[in-house]
Amino acid sequence: MSKPDAESFIQRNTDESDDDWIAAMDNLCSKLTMDEVTTAKSKKSFSEIKRNYTLDGDILHWMACALYVACRSSITPTVTSGKALEGNCVSLTRLLRLCNISLIQFFTKIKNWMEMALMSTDFKDRITRLEHKFAVSTVLFRKFQPIFQEIFSGLINEPPKHKSKKQKLQPCTTNALFEFTWCLYICVKGEFHNSADDLVDMYHVLLSCLDFVFANAYMARRRDLINPAFKGLPESWHEDDFELPKKPPCIISVLCEIKEGLAVEAATMKEYSWRPVIKTFFEKGILKGNSDHLTGLLDMGTFETNLKSLNKVYETYVLSVGEFDERIFLGEHATEQVGTKNKVSGDEISQVIASFGPSSRACPDTPLTGRRYLAHREELTPVSEATNSLARLAAFLRHTRPKPSPHLLRFFADCGVSEEAINTKVIQPCQGWQEQFATSLRESHCSNETIGFRCNMVTCLYYKVLEHIIREEHRKKPQLSLQILLSQGTYQLTVYACCTEVVLHAYGVHSLRFPRVLQIYQLSAFTFYKIIELLVQAVVEKLSRDVIKHLNAVEEQVLESLVWTSDSPLWEQLTKTPVPASTDVHINESPNSRRNISGIQSPVSAAINTFISPMADQAKKQLFNDNVKPGQSLLVQANNVKHGASPATSPQHAGSADSTPNTTPKKTNNSLILFFRKFYGLAVVRMNDLCSRLGLVDDELKRKIWTCLEYSVMHQTQLMRDRHLDQILMCAVYVICRVSNTATNQVERTFADIMRCYRGRPLADSHVYRSVLINRGNEEESPERGDLINFYNKVYVKCMQTFALRFTGKHKDECSLSPLPAGRAGRAGRSPGGQRVSERHQLYVKPLTTPPNHQHHLTYRFSRSPAKDLHAINTMVSCEVGGAKRVADGGDVVVKRARYAAAGVARKLQGLVSDRQAV
Repeated sequence: MSKPDAESFIQRNTDESDDDWIAAMDNLCSKLTMDEVTTAKSKKSFSEIKRNYTLDGDILHWMACALYVACRSSITPTVTSGKALEGNCVSLTRLLRLCNISLIQFFTKIKNWMEMALMSTDFKDRITRLEHKFAVSTVLFRKFQPIFQEIFSGLINEPPKHKSKKQKLQPCTTNALFEFTWCLYICVKGEFHNSADDLVDMYHVLLSCLDFVFANAYMARRRDLINPAFKGLPESWHEDDFELPKKPPCIISVLCEIKEGLAVEAATMKEYSWRPVIKTFFEKGILKGNSDHLTGLLDMGTFETNLKSLNKVYETYVLSVGEFDERIFLGEHATEQVGTKNKVSGDEISQVIASFGPSSRACPDTPLTGRRYLAHREELTPVSEATNSLARLAAFLRHTRPKPSPHLLRFFADCGVSEEAINTKVIQPCQGWQEQFATSLRESHCSNETIGFRCNMVTCLYYKVLEHIIREEHRKKPQLSLQILLSQGTYQLTVYACCTEVVLHAYGVHSLRFPRVLQIYQLSAFTFYKIIELLVQAVVEKLSRDVIKHLNAVEEQVLESLVWTSDSPLWEQLTKTPVPASTDVHINESPNSRRNISGIQSPVSAAINTFISPMADQAKKQLFNDNVKPGQSLLVQANNVKHGASPATSPQHAGSADSTPNTTPKKTNNSLILFFRKFYGLAVVRMNDLCSRLGLVDDELKRKIWTCLEYSVMHQTQLMRDRHLDQILMCAVYVICRVSNTATNQVERTFADIMRCYRGRPLADSHVYRSVLINRGNEEESPERGDLINFYNKVYVKCMQTFALRFTGKHKDECSLSPLPAGRAGRAGRSPGGQRVSERHQLYVKPLTTPPNHQHHLTYRFSRSPAKDLHAINTMVSCEVGGAKRVADGGDVVVKRARYAAAGVARKLQGLVSDRQAV
């Protein structure tokens, strides 16, 4: 099971001689006027990477990465300030132009380079932030042009032409005003260091700049510039005797009304954040005009000076911080430099956003799990998606205050909770958490008004959610004392933290993106995940699709990696209780039951119980009342093996797959049961999706993969420490395909195949397979990391080889297979045709908006198709025959005769239809 040489990421590159690339890099450094130290550093790093890795594609693209990293890692002393400046003032835009690489290509390459060069987390975060700022700028430039044309007239779709110095001064044109407005915006944005990648905030900054430029044109009576049909003009604007007001007009509310803004938020941004920046521009002489009323910018002579000044200021800023030059959007070569197929302002913007994967705030991918919570997708732009999230949240909290509602106080009183207890156990702790959140916002340099808005929103949402959860818990368990419930400070804090995450995401606060909220409140991921589903159920109808998707992605992130870090409390629990098998944590669901993100029935009580006490007896009674399970996993018996026994030998003494375990697990823990129910649910969804992409459709093969994956989690649990579920899953797929591959059964898949298919999954990240922990090292040594193949050969095979060989069919210790978790596999195994509702038939349900995609399908559209179409499907699944065959051309299975009835399928189908109608 060793790795074939052709699959290795680590190969010596002999395609180009050293002299060739050294000469090319010297030429680049010369054109960039790079200093000797940075030049030497870039050449050294490039040589090391080239020696150890295969650098596919244009070698100049990789040189751009080496040069950029070297530039941003250098320190340049400044004469004027006496301070050291990070970076050496090399233009990123010029660097990319010389290397013939677009911004989108650069972001893809630099991510791979950072993994190969083992760059620090801090540097990776800076690249992620730069990438996100680029995504936000791309989105906002797309918005900028149509809004500008709504306000102003006469814009010609050609790049701005700069005048010769000898030309006579003329009034500014609309095209020049277009350039001026964008330059003003990017200069102002440069002052917002910690929120320049927040889509909503920067959109409101852009609206403030448009409002400012309109006010200057209005006060200068520039009727030739302003669109006469603009909604923000007074009726008397066109009259000859029109009198100007004493103060410039404000069109913020009009722009928000017609262009997807939030009026209150935008007005607050303009008054308390944007205006102070503009005033400093006047004070420093960057802008010239009437500093009292912020007018006079468009006067002849003054306008040209202001435009040159903004360009100079921005040029200095870009060189000092090493960012891309956002003026490229104005140029005629914007398409090539950005990397889009057509004009940036076209519909191809979705391609730009999609290129950034999970780091993108705008229009993120939908996670594989939890999709039933999502309403039908609306046709929203990235900006409207973001503002819609805030608008819906604000509407939900419109009549609330940042304190317990009268209804909640009355409910407490009715349940015997004293005012003193409410104050000490509810209100005072909440005030403390609010201050913690405010402190984190101050560190991000938010204004006091912004801090007040966001803190109040979190607190209002917290009391709403808390009230809903408490009422639901009391309704289901009236005997449970609210005094006991309110004594759980960690539980309430976690609810507050989850509400914080909702607000941060709705605002698009990238600098505080998850898992930063865990640091703010000093919570573990293992604690945090328990509340996510409760919050979603409490306010699912009030939150936008975007927020629901985000919370689901957060839950997946927690389950796949964050709970497996070395400092996670999960490990302490696992020292007391062995990892359960998937069959020990699963609850069978009836066809008509309403499922949620994890498949848990009644998650409110279950999650609250995990904060109160480990209810072992109750959990055992609920989950293990049936000792005989069809297809019982062999690995369940491992629960009887003493903790610390050799896991490699325990399955050898197990009985058959259909036998009853000798005893039920002696130890159990409700918190662990709930966790592993979710974890296994996510794992089987991921496995089914990857198998589907790899074309591995055989049920027995998938059960082998699942058994191998389950075994590694149960008996080689250390493989998960500081690693990622997908790393272990991909290794399981690879090893099972290798040992199951025979002359008659060709199922082997290379790691290249597996990783290529993995990349196509929603929210997949190349970091998962490019940088895997190999060895933790000690206090003096840094952890060793490598690619997935490295991990497989050095770590995974040593732990799993003995067990995996039992699936070859040649061993006397042939291993029985674990069943795929029921209830999840059907949903996880979605085909492009929709959601499968029968294990025996290829019968699917999919959204009505999806057109039929195969000529061999029998299709029935509810409320549209004739009854005969449904009758044809019923006939197919209920007629009596003895077998089935698959049509040769890839169509559905055609059932000729069957001895089973379709009642079960019909019930399952009816349950799904009911669920869809209820959403």
